Amino acid sequence: MTLREALSQIPDPRARNRQYPLWGLLALILVAFLSRVDSLRGVERFARANPHLLPHLGLRKAPGHTAITLLLHRLDPEKLQAALGQVFPEADLGEVLVVDGKHLRGSGKGKSAQVKLVEVLALHLKTTLAQARVEGREDQALLELLDRLGAEGLKGKVVVGDAGYLYPEVAGKVVEKGGHTSSS
Repeated sequence: MTLREALSQIPDPRARNRQYPLWGLLALILVAFLSRVDSLRGVERFARANPHLLPHLGLRKAPGHTAITLLLHRLDPEKLQAALGQVFPEADLGEVLVVDGKHLRGSGKGKSAQVKLVEVLALHLKTTLAQARVEGREDQALLELLDRLGAEGLKGKVVVGDAGYLYPEVAGKVVEKGGHTSSS
């Protein structure tokens, strides 16, 4: 099954006045993230910078940030996962680990320093497996976190994070521990 066929099966959550085909917007987001774009505003900039791609995705013009954001807020993630599973059947998405960084709300106010954390979440368990405070670069904190998970912690799992976490050292550590990397 092609990516277009799979994405076309997802129910479109938007109102009737759709300017862009659903499959085209989703494919654009996927291509942009695979090209190391790390934000939805970045997807908009990517589309404007690569107009030659748009006709291949069924798009007449580059979508704006609002169109992309509203779509993703309304989209059923399970339907998207099922569609991508049809295109990439070898990917076992049952045990996906998500790497994410956060700034603690309220920190950094006044004279206190802003507190940053990195964490590894297990989607299938709906819980955080490990979390660490960032005392420098986020990639170094993430490497320490991956060490704490142990050698068996990543075996056969897909580790997903935004493009900001695709440092060569981090990707190498994930692969060394038996996992696979992906950016979103």
